[in-house]
Amino acid sequence: MRLAPARFDDLLEVFVRTKRIGTSSMTNEYAAYRVDDDLLMCTAEQTMVLVELEARCSTPIPESYKRVIADFEGADLELAVPS
Repeated sequence: MRLAPARFDDLLEVFVRTKRIGTSSMTNEYAAYRVDDDLLMCTAEQTMVLVELEARCSTPIPESYKRVIADFEGADLELAVPS
């Protein structure tokens, strides 16, 4: 969502966090702030799917990767429970 315009010489600080990890997909959230006045400029959300290239189909995210992200993000992370 665009909240305010950025100018050519604006210094921006962009924050990224993993919001959710599912079986084969993960969702990241982004927020960009102008450094001079700490104004929130825009937010975004992106969902990515891990794909096995040769088979051209989704594949499970490794548990080791999920653990690293879960340890970093803490309680705010939505983590899919394997069925």
